[in-house]
This record gives sequence, structure tokens and C-alpha cells, in this order.
Amino acid sequence: MRSFVSWCTQSSGSVVTTAIIAASLQDSVDRYARSLIVPSRLLALHPRKAGSAGDAAALAPAIALGVISAFEGFVEDFFATALYLRGQNLAQIAKKTKLNNPDIKVFEQLVGKDFTATTPKIGVGFSIDVWYPPAPESGNRKWIPVELDWKHAVADGQGWMQVRHCLTHGLTSGWRSEVWPGPLQAEFRPAAAVLNPMKSGKHSLVLHGAITCARIYRGAAVHLANLVAGQLDETLSWSKLPDFPMYKTSLEEYRAANGLNEDGTISPTVAVAD
Repeated sequence: MRSFVSWCTQSSGSVVTTAIIAASLQDSVDRYARSLIVPSRLLALHPRKAGSAGDAAALAPAIALGVISAFEGFVEDFFATALYLRGQNLAQIAKKTKLNNPDIKVFEQLVGKDFTATTPKIGVGFSIDVWYPPAPESGNRKWIPVELDWKHAVADGQGWMQVRHCLTHGLTSGWRSEVWPGPLQAEFRPAAAVLNPMKSGKHSLVLHGAITCARIYRGAAVHLANLVAGQLDETLSWSKLPDFPMYKTSLEEYRAANGLNEDGTISPTVAVAD
């Protein structure tokens, strides 16, 4: 395939959306990996020590914002490139990529509509290890390692998009416990649903949340993009994509340091990193 980069732009009132048609699907994947470099390096800067993180607490919202921004760009560009490879013209592509903050559910709908052979495969075999905030009534502050299936990843992806909305519009700062406003549309999962419950109706984002956000959006991007590539008889390499590891060292060392038993139950309280 010849190398090219094409900009596909559509104007709607004062809103202009631009999708970049890459030289190949792989080129789009590689640019997605590049856009995740800074969020992954921010994660590496965090001390990941028990107790207050101090100024390092500001890393969590920065990671979440960077990860979701990268996903949004990837959805627009990867989908535009896939449509071009299917023979659609620039006007058609511009119309279909006029997106507003696409989350996992939106990407799923786009893929299912234009690449219908993928529909029965979406979510099949998908699972992702993430952190989950403790139940409010548990009395604990520890995030618990869990495995999410596709349905729950999509739902939580909506919650993290609401986190992004609150952060980008200055409704919250994200580095401390705050009241997170609910979404304007009742069917959307609220930001508070994916955050750590605190006192007085407040919730906190913290590093565990940022890692979870990154892993959910990263995992969903890989899953859906691979399905599209398969329908186009292509195979993608994700070797350049940052991992956003859950543990600084290992699961065993984390359990020992944070008072978690092998079955996931919580031992006597141990301070956790903010």
C-alpha cells in the first residue's frame, strides 16, 4: 500500500472535526501508542508508596485525561482509515467521523454498524484486570483487584468519560477528595461510580483509579481494533503500546504490603497510596 496521510474535515456550525487517514491501520495503532507515552511516563513518576502522595496526587487526573484523549484520537483516526480501506470516499468518512468525545460504547457502535461481521464477536473472550473501589459500606479505603468482562468495561468506560468531563470543565480538580457532579443524561454512568467513596458524599480518583481508566480504555481499543483488522484481513502489532501495570513490583508483594489475602479479602487495615 502506498504511504499517505490525508485529512478528512467536516464543518458543522462552529465545530470542525478532523480525522487523519493514516498510511495503514498499523500506522494508526503506532500513533496511538505514541500518544500514550506521556501518560505512561507520568505513571512511572508516582512513588506508589503507602500514605499521602503529596503533589504526586496530581498525576492521577493527568494520566486519566491523557489516556482518554489518546483513545478519542485513536477512534477517529483508526475508524477513518478503516473506512478508507473499505473504499469509502472522504465525504462519507468525514460524516461518519464527526464524533464528540467517543467512549468505548460509541466505538463499539461504530464498529458494529460499518463492520457488521464483527458484531457477534464483540466482547467474546475479553477480560481486563483492573482496580475496583471498595463498597461504601465496607469501611475500607483499599481498591480491590478484579477482572472485568466486556459489559462492565463498557459501562465503566462511560463513568471514566464523565470523570474526564468533570476534569476538563473545571468541575473538579481530581487530586483530592471532592464532590463529583452527575452526568447531564441520566442513562450515563456517573463519575462517582468508578471512584473511591469518601466522607460527606465526596469521592477520590487516586492512582489506582487512573490505572484502571488506562487499562479499560487501552484494552477496549485493542479488542475492537483487532476485530476490524480481522475483517480487513490484516493483523495488528501492539508491541509499542504501554502496559500501565497494576503493580509496581508484583501481585504477591502488593498483597503483603496492603494487607490483602490470596482470595482478595482484606486483612487488618494498612495505609494505601493516594
